Amino acid sequence: MPLPSSLWNRSFVLWLLGSAQSRLGSALSGIALSFLVLSQTGSARATALTLACALAPTLLMPLMGAWVDRMPLKVPLIGAALVQGLLQVMVGGVAVAWGEVPLWVVNGAALLSGLANAFAQPASSAAVPALVPPDQLARANGVVISVSQGAWLLGTLAGSGLVAAVSPAVAIALDRVSFLVMAGLLTQVTLPQTMGRGAAGPGLLADLWAGLRLMRRSRTLSFTPVIGLLLNATLAPLLVIVPKRMVSLGAGAQGYGAFLALEAAGMVVAGVLFTVLGRRLPTRRATAAGLLLTAVTYGAMWSWPVLPVVLAGSAVLGFGFGILNTPLNTLLQHLVPAAYLGRVFSVLGMGSSIGMPLSLLLVSPWLDRLPPAVWFGAAACLQGLGTVAWILVVQSERRLPDLRGAEGMA
Repeated sequence: MPLPSSLWNRSFVLWLLGSAQSRLGSALSGIALSFLVLSQTGSARATALTLACALAPTLLMPLMGAWVDRMPLKVPLIGAALVQGLLQVMVGGVAVAWGEVPLWVVNGAALLSGLANAFAQPASSAAVPALVPPDQLARANGVVISVSQGAWLLGTLAGSGLVAAVSPAVAIALDRVSFLVMAGLLTQVTLPQTMGRGAAGPGLLADLWAGLRLMRRSRTLSFTPVIGLLLNATLAPLLVIVPKRMVSLGAGAQGYGAFLALEAAGMVVAGVLFTVLGRRLPTRRATAAGLLLTAVTYGAMWSWPVLPVVLAGSAVLGFGFGILNTPLNTLLQHLVPAAYLGRVFSVLGMGSSIGMPLSLLLVSPWLDRLPPAVWFGAAACLQGLGTVAWILVVQSERRLPDLRGAEGMA
């Protein structure tokens, strides 16, 4: 399939619209689900278990990435959107009908939704390079993060308002629409029929091993899953501590919505920065700057655990995450041959996502016992270590290898 000649082509615009409304619905239901579990149990530990269920299927993501490289990208993307929409219908419907959803239903739906997401995530990352010209990839990633995070911001504001004014159940039920609209829009997007036909081996395990061999040819590429694991293991306890912290500060669901909205706003600003500057921003240095900025911000939230500092810190964190993740995705999309994108992004996705359930399972016994400030301090220390490690790896590989000759590797 020939690449588009301009950034603002029909398929890319439809992709943006689908991603934006899906992010809006996900933000809305994310707040609702957190407060549904918290209102039923009053426990951060129960919230952590639900989040762990949603993230556990990422263990299978590398095999799914190998599968994605063998099939039309629309199959995992549309299929995942439909499955997640139906699951939201089920949980929201039970909540509205019964008034309370058994935790096994919530956790079972979270597990299935996580499985669908693990299938779609590598396909989504592999799709962007097929939608825009190569020289517009950095700008495209900036546009995607700006639009999707802007929608996330609107969703968090709407979600916190719905939870406070009506109920978490209504917010969850409304989210089904976003996934169904996403599936409809994706049917109109032009994507490659098969990403990795030339790189396909005798089986999925052989394909996965070929992708791992490719990653080993670059120290930077090999280290990105480690960085992803560390970042998300650091962030995971905060995702379940912040809602409870907002309740203790008297801000409640609206305070939590403001926290997430400010974080999304920071990411929007980072996306705009990359949209404007494009390839003029050095990708690996920008990633290092994002790591350092988030470590310092966690430290400030640890030292001054009061509402104004926590809310201001969330905006800075969002900006740091944006200038960390956007250039990293762009770097991988330029470096990795198209036939291997599903596998490489699935390994990165597994490394990133598995850090959350592992971290939650390890620290859940202490989430309700230790002061929230302790978790921000731990995040600052771990993020600082990640910054130092990334800089050392970049310094050891000043010139990135050319991996495009690996197209025929099996």
